[in-house]
Amino acid sequence: MKERNRQEWNIVSCIPAILVIVVIIYFCLQPGDVSDSTSAGVGSSLVSLAGGRLVLSKAQMETLNSILRILAHFMEYGALAVCMAWASTRNGIRRQLRAVYMCGCCFFVSLADEFVQIFVPGRYGDPRDMAVDMLAVVLLAGLTLKLRKTCVLSREKEVIRRDFLNAQIDDLSFEEAVDRIMIFAGEEEQERPRLLVTPNADHIIKLEKDAEFAALYREADLITTDGTPLLWIADSFNCPIKERVTGSDLLPAVCERAAKEGRSIFFFGASEEVIRMATEKLCEKFEGLKIKGGYAPPMRFENDPEEIERALERINAAEADILVVGLGSPKSEKFIQRNRERLKVKVALPIGAAIAFAAGNAKRAPEWMRRMGLEWFYRFLQEPGRLFKRYFVEDMQIFFLALKYRNRTVDGYLYGEADLFEVAQKQEGGE
Repeated sequence: MKERNRQEWNIVSCIPAILVIVVIIYFCLQPGDVSDSTSAGVGSSLVSLAGGRLVLSKAQMETLNSILRILAHFMEYGALAVCMAWASTRNGIRRQLRAVYMCGCCFFVSLADEFVQIFVPGRYGDPRDMAVDMLAVVLLAGLTLKLRKTCVLSREKEVIRRDFLNAQIDDLSFEEAVDRIMIFAGEEEQERPRLLVTPNADHIIKLEKDAEFAALYREADLITTDGTPLLWIADSFNCPIKERVTGSDLLPAVCERAAKEGRSIFFFGASEEVIRMATEKLCEKFEGLKIKGGYAPPMRFENDPEEIERALERINAAEADILVVGLGSPKSEKFIQRNRERLKVKVALPIGAAIAFAAGNAKRAPEWMRRMGLEWFYRFLQEPGRLFKRYFVEDMQIFFLALKYRNRTVDGYLYGEADLFEVAQKQEGGE
């Protein structure tokens, strides 16, 4: 690694993994009789090493051959996992992301292996073989997570707002984020309300294709990292983020500070019943909290100009300092941005299901699941039909985007908000 700690891509390091995949394909394409003959030959050779002292029946030889096939699978995919780990490390990818790439690559190779065998004479796809393959990989991937954590990249100065993947983030602790929100809520003269956004994997993926969403991100006043996978990516690039700051955690903290500082809140979104319950529980918990009501707009109100006007009238009539929007993403953020010049509030917080959590209408994952980054899985178990495609299909793109924007993420950590020309100039100066 160079002095500036900017690690370049190392394509050559991927060659061992490619060679192992070629070997796996070679054995995969062997007809059934050839594959059985190979296993039997290895088994017979092992028995012969005993010098005639070991005599096995036909059934015992078949059992030995089955064990040898399992060991062969372990060795094949163990070797592929090790090669993937080495390639990842050589390309500046460590810890959680390295384990993900090890498991992801081996999973798809194993899936292709078993699928192709369906069309090979005398062979068939066996899910049990795939389970054996992945067992070896998962064990090795888990082992890599126990390895000593690599040192954080060195930089000249700490930066707050920095480039990260295809967006930017404010690298703040939870308390610092709450402080920033309350400063916004106390500002007397504003042309338009301050806007908070809380990027997670779903947001990052939407930013790739949604130009309007990307534009409002560029105009956001506070960008706090919500998704645990984003913290994993940053940590894996040795560019850690201070702390995860979720909308669900922000709402109670903001309410507590608002009660102490005399700031008022208005809820927009969810349902009338959820808003009522959230208001009752929060006011009971935080003495002196001023919640100036709420409004639950009808479905698809954003397509009806009259309904939009009615919503703006209700929000502005409350004259609240803080607007909490719970329409879902990116609908919440887009509503705020499209009407930002007309909203008479000081800060707008589009924080998803936080209102429902506050009302007790939805349950958060247990603390241990949140610490392990499994809150998404808890939510999936609550709504599998709605969330399966999002979590297991769409959100998988985040691991491709991590590779695509690796250099931008590292440069953002080192230099903050730097365009490509500025980064190049600094790198040339450090050569």
